[in-house]
Amino acid sequence: MTCMGQQMANSGRFEALALALATGSSVKSASVQLGIGARTAYRIAASDKMKTRVASIRTEVASGTVGTLTQAASEAASTLRSLLDESNPPMVRLNACKAVLASLSAISELGELRARIDALESKQCQ
Repeated sequence: MTCMGQQMANSGRFEALALALATGSSVKSASVQLGIGARTAYRIAASDKMKTRVASIRTEVASGTVGTLTQAASEAASTLRSLLDESNPPMVRLNACKAVLASLSAISELGELRARIDALESKQCQ
């Protein structure tokens, strides 16, 4: 890495570039937005340090998103459950039943796949 690249790596601009790349910006647009030379930005973006940081940011974002979706899924399941009540019209109940059964099928399949992966990983570690 050049002296200029090292200075950037030690600055907040490295983190800003990593965040921009992790959230979908191109290297070119991020370099313009951050006032970094395009050649420097491309060189730093290609570094292992930058690739690792971008992957880390994406993992953090995905983890937060999974938490939010998990909470929403719980609320959605409660809503579906309430739609099964006999006070609702038959078509509403039928559609709620279909949604519950479809979700259950997908979740069961994921659980089975997770168990199979865990078993394979356990065997590999032995």
